[in-house]
Amino acid sequence: MLQVKNLSIHYVGKDYVVKAVDNVSLNLSKGELLGIVGESGCGKTTLARSIMGVNPQSAKIASGEIFFQDNKILDSEDNLVNLDYKWKDIAFIPQSAMNSLDPVYRIIDQMREILIIRGNHSKKSADKRSEELFNLVGIEKNRLRDFPHQFSGGMKQRVAIAMALALEPQIVIADEPVTALDVIVQRQILDLFNELRNKLNLSIILVTHDVSVVAYICQKVAVMYAGEIVETGPVKDILEKPFHPYTMGLNNAFPDLHSTNDFLVPINGTPPNLISPPTGCRFKSRCPFEVSKCETKPDRLKINDREVICWRTNDQTDLLAKSKKIETWESQE
Repeated sequence: MLQVKNLSIHYVGKDYVVKAVDNVSLNLSKGELLGIVGESGCGKTTLARSIMGVNPQSAKIASGEIFFQDNKILDSEDNLVNLDYKWKDIAFIPQSAMNSLDPVYRIIDQMREILIIRGNHSKKSADKRSEELFNLVGIEKNRLRDFPHQFSGGMKQRVAIAMALALEPQIVIADEPVTALDVIVQRQILDLFNELRNKLNLSIILVTHDVSVVAYICQKVAVMYAGEIVETGPVKDILEKPFHPYTMGLNNAFPDLHSTNDFLVPINGTPPNLISPPTGCRFKSRCPFEVSKCETKPDRLKINDREVICWRTNDQTDLLAKSKKIETWESQE
């Protein structure tokens, strides 16, 4: 459905260039739910917004291409090659989507704007489609004439999902869709995504920093660190037996109900400055398993249906056992 090939995005300032996304490649299949996970500032949102072509003007495509159903929609030379796919084929739920609703317009007017202007509906058919969408996401149709402030946080998120589905896209990209919600509502929204994926055969990209969200709903995961995707593969494999030390550290930083440990193990330090990213492995300064070879760039290694960039993949069993010990990561302080 979607191919991202060797994409690099730079934010160009007056005296600096921030290499926010560096040589990223991704594939999304029909009906697949892909999670992109990583710390804040690792480039997840920039990558997601690049697919929709809605990055700020300071963001420049340094290299790479994006294809939708084998048709090029973006490249480094022409930028947006095809604008018609927006919202019709690929829809976007932005970060803080609950706050993206216009507070002075009723929901019905905001739905009409999408359906009439972008979808060429009449007013009558737009209202009928809006009622169908509200029913799909579990909201009473009479709420269409309410203002955004009359909805709870979870209901606003459902409205944002309804808007994303308005023109029957094949792919929905959701950027941190449950971050501002309590855990009960989070589960309801995630269950809704899964229900819609099965009912509509949607392909979904879910951007999050929460490993538990990925574990709960996603089929495949891409782990991002400092602008790079360091590991990709099936969720179960990557969460149970990660190859990359950063993925091991991420797993340790979230509670595991099946673990006997009563503590969380943080990854010490901060991600590198992407104005001048380090040579070699970008995680090396925070990695307890760094070796001299990490000073050079690791190759991207394909292992069955997984990919990883790390020099020490052959030591996975030993590193994984050591990564579960708090003293391993404390040695990096």
